[in-house]
Amino acid sequence: MGVCRVDTTKGHRELAVRYALNDREGVDALLSDVHRLGARRFERGDYAASDVLIDLDRAIEAARLTPRQREALRLYYIEDMTLEDVGTAMGLASGRKRASRLVITGLNRIAAVFSRWNYGEVTREEMWRTATKTNEGEGPKDNRDYV
Repeated sequence: MGVCRVDTTKGHRELAVRYALNDREGVDALLSDVHRLGARRFERGDYAASDVLIDLDRAIEAARLTPRQREALRLYYIEDMTLEDVGTAMGLASGRKRASRLVITGLNRIAAVFSRWNYGEVTREEMWRTATKTNEGEGPKDNRDYV
């Protein structure tokens, strides 16, 4: 039998590093890139992007967002509206401030679901340690080792 030299988990690892989904910033980054991930899913048949989008959909359902939080997230991330426009479209009295609060609360709830699922195995601190780690006291070979 031969050995398969194709890294079948590369896409999943890349997305796990890019989107540390156990915090609000990771969920924000994922939702900001949802159009790009959708394109990767259908244009290139990217299974990792499909998995992340399916998990995002399930996390949104499990987060039990209020209808207003769900609508604010949809308008902000899917329709690409500004927070001011979201507030106006939803008829919120305090506009941008209230829309921002709805979005942040929704992100926190989704991040809490991913955290319960232990989905964000890679935290931002771990990403930094991995990116700056050197081999047994050896210095970096070039500046790309720090990125």
